[in-house]
Amino acid sequence: MTTRTQSVVDLLGVAGDANARKLATRLESVLGKVVSLAPLVLLADVAGVVVTDAAAAPGTDVPEVRSVVNFGDAGIDQVRLVARAKNSAAGSVAVQAYRVTGSTTIASVTVTDGTLATFQGTWTVLRPTGRDEEIGVRVVGDGAFDPTLYRIELQMRTLRKAS
Repeated sequence: MTTRTQSVVDLLGVAGDANARKLATRLESVLGKVVSLAPLVLLADVAGVVVTDAAAAPGTDVPEVRSVVNFGDAGIDQVRLVARAKNSAAGSVAVQAYRVTGSTTIASVTVTDGTLATFQGTWTVLRPTGRDEEIGVRVVGDGAFDPTLYRIELQMRTLRKAS
């Protein structure tokens, strides 16, 4: 994983007097380096979307959920999935965000037992393709679980060193 060693935006640019540079350095030491973070809401439904009999691999597609994003334009190099959801019973299902073309999973989160909760997946490194990509959501279960999805959000960030 890459980590940022410089700010996303240099507040002073290349020019700036010593006092201004000192102030910027002090602010950065207190606030930390700026890291870009953007949420992409893929689903928000108060009543929830029930995925009936979530199938095993490759999973059951959730057709209500589609979006298009160009990760390269946004400078995104890491993503994770956050879900407000519940399963229909004790056990777990995986909610996955995937590239529709090629069906490649880019982020995943595990939803466990029948209690409504917010679940977060781990940050994963993303390799941008440099073009618009359609992103979808699918649920991988055991063929019997009926999870309910209320909110699915793809969180995106960049930790690349500024160039």
